[in-house]
Amino acid sequence: MGAGIAGRRIAETPVAIIDFETTGLVAGADRVVEVSVVRSNPGETSRLVLDSLVNPRQPVTGTEIHGITDSDVRHAPTFQDIAGELLAAVDGCVVAAYNVYFDMKFLNFEMANAGVDHEPPHFCLMYLRPLLGLGKRCRLDAACQEHGINYSTAHVAANDALVCGTLFSLYMDSMQTQGIDTYGDLMSVKSYKFFESFINDPYPPPAHYRLGRCERIKSRFGSSPSVRSTTAVVDPVRQYWESLKVVLADLTISDEELAFILAERQRLNLAKEQIRVMHAKAFASAIAHFGQDQWLDDSEVRKLKRLHDCLAALGWAPGQ
Repeated sequence: MGAGIAGRRIAETPVAIIDFETTGLVAGADRVVEVSVVRSNPGETSRLVLDSLVNPRQPVTGTEIHGITDSDVRHAPTFQDIAGELLAAVDGCVVAAYNVYFDMKFLNFEMANAGVDHEPPHFCLMYLRPLLGLGKRCRLDAACQEHGINYSTAHVAANDALVCGTLFSLYMDSMQTQGIDTYGDLMSVKSYKFFESFINDPYPPPAHYRLGRCERIKSRFGSSPSVRSTTAVVDPVRQYWESLKVVLADLTISDEELAFILAERQRLNLAKEQIRVMHAKAFASAIAHFGQDQWLDDSEVRKLKRLHDCLAALGWAPGQ
């Protein structure tokens, strides 16, 4: 273990914003099908440095959310193939994501499969909103709308990562205004679980793990990915799924989050059958993940109970 990042100045430390599209909610049972990384180097404009579909080596599910099919990933590299590319993209960076509890679970699982047993320091752009007094925890599209950021297509990893880069620039301005200079200063404002990762050092270069580079990158949009100006399609199922990911990130539901979800359900006019399907998918993914090793310990049982309670509080859970 190194010195960590608490003493590093935020403005002088590169940040890599990651975004994954996956087959479901549970790392291990579900797999990554798309990865994008936007890198923000000190004094430079944020830029997309990695964007690729990923072959999960299992049937692609969640197509109704992210639009990716089995045929899309058939000739795409596996995560092990692009692990070196990802390390090169995030080398020396603090990692950020909009829902970091979700993305880090997948990053840690997939990188461990590739022989990289290290968790980099990371923070959550969604949780920085309340920490910096910029607003409540919410979906990415709602945050962009509130800050006047053009965001037309959700669940395309490159688009999501790029708008997160714009959000991070706004957060940087806010931190400078508030005198938050180092990552240690950030930790002193409020306590979040992801701050525990600040004792870790960033990922080293791919050569450290003897990982090579991959020439078979396959972007969803061709070899030169960029922001896509497509017409936004208001999909109630996608919007509710994203809201579900937000409130289930820590497996606890506050009164405020419950009120938010109930209001979202009314706004989106979802049928109870659609709600049941999405809640069932969330619970089934957790069951599949915990049952992979043919062993269900007390800790896993407690987590399943918490998830069941969360889903029940949100309107329906299996067995009701």
